[in-house]
Parts: sequence; structure tokens; C-alpha cells
Amino acid sequence: MNDNFLEPCPGCGARLPLSDGPLHRYIGASAACWAIYTSISNAGEPALAPGPINALLVDAYAARHPGTPSDQSIQSVAVHLLAMYGVLVRGEAPARALWIRQRAVRPGNPPKHTRYIWLEPSSFDSCLTVADIVQAPTAPERTHLVERYVRSIWLRWGPLYIQVIAGWYERYVLLP
Repeated sequence: MNDNFLEPCPGCGARLPLSDGPLHRYIGASAACWAIYTSISNAGEPALAPGPINALLVDAYAARHPGTPSDQSIQSVAVHLLAMYGVLVRGEAPARALWIRQRAVRPGNPPKHTRYIWLEPSSFDSCLTVADIVQAPTAPERTHLVERYVRSIWLRWGPLYIQVIAGWYERYVLLP
């Protein structure tokens, strides 16, 4: 395809066809990248094989596309990093990722939009993208790539901010 008809996604850098489709209001993805993500995660197209880490695709995608600092984007990245931390570091079952996300934003003190701070994203150079995942020819191969994708995104954030994320986890997920 002619490069004149491609644009880089601001979150992941994937060069994708220009699209005037919908954008997410605070996730920093191009319309084409957002369409790929929503297709694979919501519609199951192309299909993934069952895999425990599939539950963290939403978390990795949001952390890979942090957007710009705002109350919503700050909270979004924090909550998604907390889910990955809970599963990949603390050993929670992937099925508990939703519980972790819900705990992280439950009402309390301080208010949920003021609990978290902006974490400067790491370089995501050489990480897989959702565009790479959907190119795999079979569902098992796509699921394998989802696991690699999730783990690679965590490895870009975790080492930089493990103490911050662990503190948030203790305070906003584990404490009553």
C-alpha cells in the first residue's frame, strides 16, 4: 500500500491505513488502530484461541496507548497497570483482572480521579502491536502473540514504576 495512505498510530506507532472512524476520547490511538483493537476484543474478529492472558489484552492496549495527561487517561493507565501487576506479578488468576480494575476505582478517599499520578510512558520500540496480532494466520498463533504483547507491555512499565504500582495495589486494591 502507498505510504501516502498510511498514518502512524500515536500510541504504538503502527503504520495503518488512514481512517475517519471513531476514536476513543482519552486512549491515544489512531482510528485504524482503535478499530483493530475493538474488532479483536469485542467482536472476536479475528478469533483468538482460549488463553488465560487474553483477559489482559485490554490492559496492555490501554497502557500501550496512554494518551496525554488528563484525569481519565491517568486513571486509565494506572488501573490497567494494576490489573497487569496483580496477575503477572502478584499471581492473581487472570479472571480476577476485572475485580482488580473495579477495586482500583471504587468510591473512597481520596476520590478515584485524584488517586493516581501521570507515569511517563517508556519507549515501546520493538513491541508487538495489535496490528501484528491480527496478522497471525491462526487463532492459537494470535493467542500466543497476545501473551507476548501483554508481557512486553508490562516489561516496559513494570521495571520503571514497580514501587509506585505496588503501593497503589496495596492501598487501592487490597485495603478494605
